[in-house]
Amino acid sequence: MLLEFYILLIPFCVVPVFLVSLDCLNKIAELKRNSHSVIDFDKFVKRKGEGDDVDIDIAKLLDIEKIAV
Repeated sequence: MLLEFYILLIPFCVVPVFLVSLDCLNKIAELKRNSHSVIDFDKFVKRKGEGDDVDIDIAKLLDIEKIAV
């Protein structure tokens, strides 16, 4: 009787906890991947403005204050 209880306990209790843990780790990893792909436009234009002549001209044309939201 005790052996059958453990046989039922493992698949119905331990495996779901393991799967939920894997899903949580997957969601955390996905959030980290997505957060690295976001570009801050203000910082990008400021860095481009410190570059070569072409980048400086582009940064002047893309004045942040002139962009409408």
